Amino acid sequence: MPSVPAEPSEEPTDPDVPYCDELDQNFDDAKVSADIKGLPGKIVAGDGFHNFKLTVTNQSDIDVKEVAFYAEVENYELDESKFLSQYVDLEFKNPETGSWDRIGSDDWAGDYFFGVDKLKSGASQSVSLRVGIDAKAPAGDAYSFGSGAYLDNIEGQDCIAEGWAQYDFQVLKAGSKNPSPGDATPSDKGGKPSVKKPQGDLSELPTGNLAETGSSSALPVLGLVGGVAVVAGAGAVFAVRRRKAAAGA
Repeated sequence: MPSVPAEPSEEPTDPDVPYCDELDQNFDDAKVSADIKGLPGKIVAGDGFHNFKLTVTNQSDIDVKEVAFYAEVENYELDESKFLSQYVDLEFKNPETGSWDRIGSDDWAGDYFFGVDKLKSGASQSVSLRVGIDAKAPAGDAYSFGSGAYLDNIEGQDCIAEGWAQYDFQVLKAGSKNPSPGDATPSDKGGKPSVKKPQGDLSELPTGNLAETGSSSALPVLGLVGGVAVVAGAGAVFAVRRRKAAAGA
């Protein structure tokens, strides 16, 4: 039975684990892919929870061990005071307890939240998610990002490989009518730059136990930092990336 990662180990591991494509520009796509299904194309702020799914699939011909799941919901604002996260309640249905558990915090609706010891060749693992957006949330374009990540190895160097998906949707102001919400659309078809994956250096790789097969193993829970904004985690990293993208536009 899958479970969420346990508390991080007190002994930090290598703080400088790179992404695999940083070591090898010709690095092939990750062995796993991710997809988001069921997310509405328009969500009215304050109208309750909306259910969707994150599915991670092993598209390779070998088993992939210790796959970590990540999810977040945010908007495209560069001004931190206008970020959507502070108005978002993002949750996943814990397969072990059946309860809805929160992903992230009051300040950032995103985190690595779930993992499996092994994803067999050709197999998929889906996790039920739901998102609620407070009535005070700003209206505008937003996205949902999800991924599956695992540790790979290039010429003796551990690195992080990640399959990802990012979908765009709109937040409508509270009280709006929404007769045809439609479906969220892939970001790479929406005319906006894709976040693709958490960017920045890894601060540490704490470990936790997973129990899909009943065995004990260490899952890399990918704690990220972005410049000086360390405590804000992946959210700060994504914000820094968006600022850099805007500056280079």
